[in-house]
Amino acid sequence: MSSSSSFEEFQTIFDTTVACAQMAEQTYDALCNNAAASSQRRTRRYICRNREEANQRLVQDYFEENATYQGYYFRRRFRMFKGLYERIVEDVTRECNFFQQGYDARGTPGFTPLQKYTAALRQLAYGIPPDALDETFRMSARITRDSLHFFCKTVIQFYGPKYLRKPTRNDILQLQAHHASVHGFPGMLGSLDCLHWALENCPTSYHGQFTRDSSFEVHGTPYKYGYYLVDGIYHEYAVFVKSFTCPHGSRRKKFKRAQERVRKDVERAFGALKKRWFILKKPAAYLGEEKLQEIIAICAFDEEETIPETQPIEIGGEEYMNRRAEIRCTETFHNLRNDLVEHIYGVQNINLNLDPPDDSEDAFSENDFM
Repeated sequence: MSSSSSFEEFQTIFDTTVACAQMAEQTYDALCNNAAASSQRRTRRYICRNREEANQRLVQDYFEENATYQGYYFRRRFRMFKGLYERIVEDVTRECNFFQQGYDARGTPGFTPLQKYTAALRQLAYGIPPDALDETFRMSARITRDSLHFFCKTVIQFYGPKYLRKPTRNDILQLQAHHASVHGFPGMLGSLDCLHWALENCPTSYHGQFTRDSSFEVHGTPYKYGYYLVDGIYHEYAVFVKSFTCPHGSRRKKFKRAQERVRKDVERAFGALKKRWFILKKPAAYLGEEKLQEIIAICAFDEEETIPETQPIEIGGEEYMNRRAEIRCTETFHNLRNDLVEHIYGVQNINLNLDPPDDSEDAFSENDFM
């Protein structure tokens, strides 16, 4: 009787153990299947884009000795001459490791510098989104977007000290002499009429230039700072010259006409820039504000000039407050504008024609790119 009872207890324990083992095995299999399915869903699909063939086609189209597209077609699509493009490629490749061709873990060669540069320039020239170049250059949207970002960043870092620097005294004198000879405005640094920036942001963008000595005279009256021609949204500061809304008299009418002539030149220059680099015309929604760069060359660079070090001005100090008061002086503004009205009225050799010149969209010359 006791042996039969012990056997039944053992059988019950054995059956329970087997059931638990089967249940644990089923639970393990279910967890493995779920993990595999989840991993499969997260795996990115690999696309064999055949980047080597795309690079060969690009070289054959533009960079071989007997390339398919030469001369006019290269300048139109790259917005510069081939020699200038090759020099930029050499400089930027040397400065930035991103553009140097590498190899992945499988030993497959990556994109060549020409592919990355061309992708960046196509975005700048045509304002297209990054994934629009996938079929042509076999390049993903991420690589295309990174090519544009690193290209702009490296160009600014490498060429910035020469072309994106603060204006020197010689630069300011050249600007003033140019505007005086072409437009008749002495001491003028430029025109801000077409920008329409927020009023509180405009003065701070040019504070560094106001610290330089660019004194001039109009009708024998000395003025300490250079000035900008502006429209009605700006304050009556000594560094701004606003036009007349409804001018009366021949003097004021001629002054307004001359100022409009300067504004037209700026608008035409910016319009030509937008035609060459279409990314400036289309909103680049896929880029952050810090990645949008605008590069405009104004004057020549003098390598022989020694630029003196500028001393910082303590904000809130006596010198700072005096200079702030000079720049914001309303009386100086009205005196300067009245003197300019009389000066422009006496100038006979300025061109007041406002008709836009013939500017064919397909016309390219060396002056447009060099």
